[in-house]
Amino acid sequence: MGQNYSGTARIVAGVIALSALGALALQTTLNLDRDGTPLVAAGLLLRFFTIWSNLAAGIVLGLVALGRRVPPAILHALATALAIVGAVYWALLSGDHQPVGLDRVTNQFHHTLVPAATILWWFFWAAQPRAGWGALPAVMVAPVAYAVFALGYGAHSGFYAYFFLDAGALGWGQLAVNIVGLALFFLLVGALLMAIKRRLSARA
Repeated sequence: MGQNYSGTARIVAGVIALSALGALALQTTLNLDRDGTPLVAAGLLLRFFTIWSNLAAGIVLGLVALGRRVPPAILHALATALAIVGAVYWALLSGDHQPVGLDRVTNQFHHTLVPAATILWWFFWAAQPRAGWGALPAVMVAPVAYAVFALGYGAHSGFYAYFFLDAGALGWGQLAVNIVGLALFFLLVGALLMAIKRRLSARA
């Protein structure tokens, strides 16, 4: 079950959704010269967890804007994923990634604007999961699912989007440790976000 949101919450959710989807559409267009057809360009973008998370923001918050009920646990998992997208990019990956032109604009949407806006929306409007702390394991589903996808794609193509999931370089033992650590990191960030939200709710 989800909840009914105020008009303001739905409008803001709609703006975030359109921003996320618009940035993804623009990035797909920018990649056409290198990747060929729109379908191929869009498919290649899905190699990155950042794109999964931004696409999820566009879909999930778009449903909220349309008045659909979205389970609070899904909104919590979305906020957690986007918090980690922003944190990991700026802490670990941005030094080796220097986009220019419109790529720089879409990069800011993918890694800063959409994550920050979604997290703030979640803090102020989303309901707490009914299961409370018991809902936390749900935040680990997305990273594990992505890891399985990334490993399958990497085994087929030789391309690994993130160094901590590079099976060829790390070996399966270290890779297993990394995936478990990644899931636990999502759990920790999810718990932190929930604690902050509870604190904000208590003050309100």
